[in-house]
Amino acid sequence: MIRKLNRVLTVPVILTAVVAVVAWEVLGLQIAVAFLFLVVLETTMGVKSAVPMAGVATRIDERSRRIFLTFGLVVGELLGRLLLPEFAVAVEHAREGDTHLWNAFIEVVTDPSAFASDLLHIRPAIAAYGAVFVWLVFAEYLFNTDRTSRGSWLGPAEARLARVRRPWLASVSTAVIGATVGAFLVPPHAALIIFACGAAGGATYALSKGIAAWARRGTGGRRVSVHAGTVIFERALVIFLMCEILDGVSVLQSVKAVPSPVLQILIASAAVTVGAVLLALVTGRVVASDGLARHRHLKAGAAYCLGALSILLWASLIAPIPGIVASWVATVIILAALITSLPIWERLVDGLRARLAAAQARLRA
Repeated sequence: MIRKLNRVLTVPVILTAVVAVVAWEVLGLQIAVAFLFLVVLETTMGVKSAVPMAGVATRIDERSRRIFLTFGLVVGELLGRLLLPEFAVAVEHAREGDTHLWNAFIEVVTDPSAFASDLLHIRPAIAAYGAVFVWLVFAEYLFNTDRTSRGSWLGPAEARLARVRRPWLASVSTAVIGATVGAFLVPPHAALIIFACGAAGGATYALSKGIAAWARRGTGGRRVSVHAGTVIFERALVIFLMCEILDGVSVLQSVKAVPSPVLQILIASAAVTVGAVLLALVTGRVVASDGLARHRHLKAGAAYCLGALSILLWASLIAPIPGIVASWVATVIILAALITSLPIWERLVDGLRARLAAAQARLRA
């Protein structure tokens, strides 16, 4: 086990050491420390995301999975952490009449404070959009839209939800209810925008699934790549929502100690790349070792992480929620799924049930 862990960590450790030494020699100790600090944050989030991403990987075919687990996760991490915030701000600028979409990307370099303010300003709209999108991804598990044979983690209630007659109708209906409630949580003048953003999240999900369904019907390499691309897109969007929107701060603002915006971008990009490589390697190890099958509740835990994220996004319409909250909620869910998957837990539960049954028998006697 230790040998396998060492193989997984080798590449990220070498990348970190090389970049840190170069940064120290060329740019100074402050830059190197800022880089190492951000690497720790990215690595922590990457490891915590490995199990949910392994759950995503098990839902796609083998050829698409290979693409997803190699450069796909790295691309998704880079897109979600570095480019989607700028794209979101650019869309808002376009809605306000600014036809130069590149202005948002230029603003990151020329005026980081203004960019952070713009991102914070549009956070409720993106939260409403993302809550519906992520909920629909979670609902695939909750209502068992693929109709796969599986056990239940949370008992009879979960089992009944997995057997609903029209799973897709249940998924859409609950998403619509969530979007409607979210619209009521905001001031009246913003309700229509929030509901429209939720509808856009649902439309994005439907488009992604439609493209994936089209790609699965073919056998060519291009269609396999398209299928993997839809999964990568979902991954990038989830990263963006969890790490950027819940606290309204871009990863580029995590290295404010660095005086130059250009250096901030370079340091953030290098740290995110290290985290992305580690995420891809750890996720690949979980899939290769069949960890989700050997620990039977891990897949459920990965799904419930997405469910918790969607609820936190809806809750963030009332008050900002720090990203660390989402991170720890996901950690607790994964740990609970792992512990309840262990044989010792099953023996403990069986023993408690036997004692309870014996106590009830004595009472009846």
